[in-house]
Amino acid sequence: MAARSLSRWQKAGALVPMALLVTAWGAALSTSGLANASGTGGAEVPDVPTVALDQPASVQDAPGIDARSGSATAVSTLSPNGIPSSALYAYRRAESLLAKADADCHLPWNLLAAIGRVESNHGRSNGNSLGADGVATPGIYGVALDGKNGRARITDTDNGRLDKDPVYDRAVGPMQFIPSTWASVGVDADGNDSKNPQDIDDAAAAAGVYLCAGPGDMRDESDARTAVGRYNHSSSYVDLVLQISKRYAAGDFTQSPDGYSVAPQLTNKSFDQTLSESQRKKAAKQEQKANEPKPTPGTTPTPGTTPGTGGTPGTGGSTGGGSTLGGAVQGVGDSLGLGGVTKPVTDLLSRTEATLQCTLRYPLGPSSKFEACMDSFGY
Repeated sequence: MAARSLSRWQKAGALVPMALLVTAWGAALSTSGLANASGTGGAEVPDVPTVALDQPASVQDAPGIDARSGSATAVSTLSPNGIPSSALYAYRRAESLLAKADADCHLPWNLLAAIGRVESNHGRSNGNSLGADGVATPGIYGVALDGKNGRARITDTDNGRLDKDPVYDRAVGPMQFIPSTWASVGVDADGNDSKNPQDIDDAAAAAGVYLCAGPGDMRDESDARTAVGRYNHSSSYVDLVLQISKRYAAGDFTQSPDGYSVAPQLTNKSFDQTLSESQRKKAAKQEQKANEPKPTPGTTPTPGTTPGTGGTPGTGGSTGGGSTLGGAVQGVGDSLGLGGVTKPVTDLLSRTEATLQCTLRYPLGPSSKFEACMDSFGY
């Protein structure tokens, strides 16, 4: 059967739906960078106040950092700690939104990420985790701001709607906004018709609005320091945020899966900031000794060597400071099958020789060097 030919008007009519489809597809592509992870719609380009906000966004000092490890360990563990996929997406989306809302601000994603790390470990503090939709579950709520134990005193401003406390305000969500500040800067950044401080998409964009409010260029460190200082009125907080921001900008981060909470970091004693410096040094020495290879019968290991391999004292070799004649003799005894007989003698010989060598090396002390010398022989 021959195909029926179409008239000019029929051909033109067929092209109209196709043109509409192509237009819609192009529009979808142009906004896909601002759509949320589940694709529920376009983001809201926020209005940025022309005057900087006076009230802080957060009033707690680094609640997302393990107090036992301190800020130094927090910075040193950025990469293994990781940033959840939905959080990383939210920070980059907020950067894009603020570039449209306030081009002069030049807000970088890494500055927002640094605040998110300090405030809630990217939405994972207090047993929370971020879903693919960016919402912290079961929800992040700070302590009651009741004025006790050095805390700020802020009576309820939202009838408990956001923080579930009708008496005092509490910081809420991954970026730890107090409800009164959220009322000024809250954003629907993922197009789901809700401004939710527990949603890191909304919270990150709101933090961007706060930082960009008023004059300032976040590429300038002094402007960034001023903006973060308004976010939280703590100089140590500002120092930590800017330090982490620089590390993130340099690529010191990994992307981790959504849906996992992070348990409090168990800090070994050598890094425990609740201990004195001398206690931490002593703990480091004990940990180093505990991690040294355990000697096999008939050998006296030298630090940095493994018993039973070439170049260790137990096989007659010598690697320097920790080798003894007793270890070499024991190696010969082992090779002749007499290790069990010679071991008591060679052990005494080795210890005696180690004591003599260390006494000759440090006859006038200090005792710490003598102890270190004996440690090198395994005693």
